Amino acid sequence: MVKKAPGPDKLSFGTIRLLWKWDKERIVRRTRAAILMGRHPVVWKRASGVVIRKPGKDDYTKLKAYRLISLLSCMGKGVEKVAVELLSEEAERKGLLSDRQFGSRKGRSAIDAAAIMVDRAHTVWTNRHITGVLLMDIKAAFPSVAKGRLVNLMKVRKMDGDLHRWTESFLSE
Repeated sequence: MVKKAPGPDKLSFGTIRLLWKWDKERIVRRTRAAILMGRHPVVWKRASGVVIRKPGKDDYTKLKAYRLISLLSCMGKGVEKVAVELLSEEAERKGLLSDRQFGSRKGRSAIDAAAIMVDRAHTVWTNRHITGVLLMDIKAAFPSVAKGRLVNLMKVRKMDGDLHRWTESFLSE
């Protein structure tokens, strides 16, 4: 989104879009180099935090009455997006994802998952059985991922070496 505030590098998405029009090969080369080297530069990890009040709170002396907005490097965000796509494609290509997983997969939306869930529940109900649903937000759990375990699993599953080195670099520091 071009209207988002620039991060600590003072480089906004509008600027990156303009640079893309002038010299997209330069951005592609930088992104490829970061992933091929298996390195996510520390400068792209630096963030500035802005604390703002949550509206409608009774007591602003409590920590929960505030929200932190993190402003990350826009170039770093761009490289992360490319790496996520590459990791997703690699996992799909190697058949590492369960057929039951819908999140972050091409051709599978939350609407598809809900439709399947409703259909299965309806089938169970028509047979006079009880059913339940467990919904999990895996993305929210990512910050607490065990780095060593994730990288080891990527190696065991023979995922691309550049991608697991980049992931290890991304999760470090």
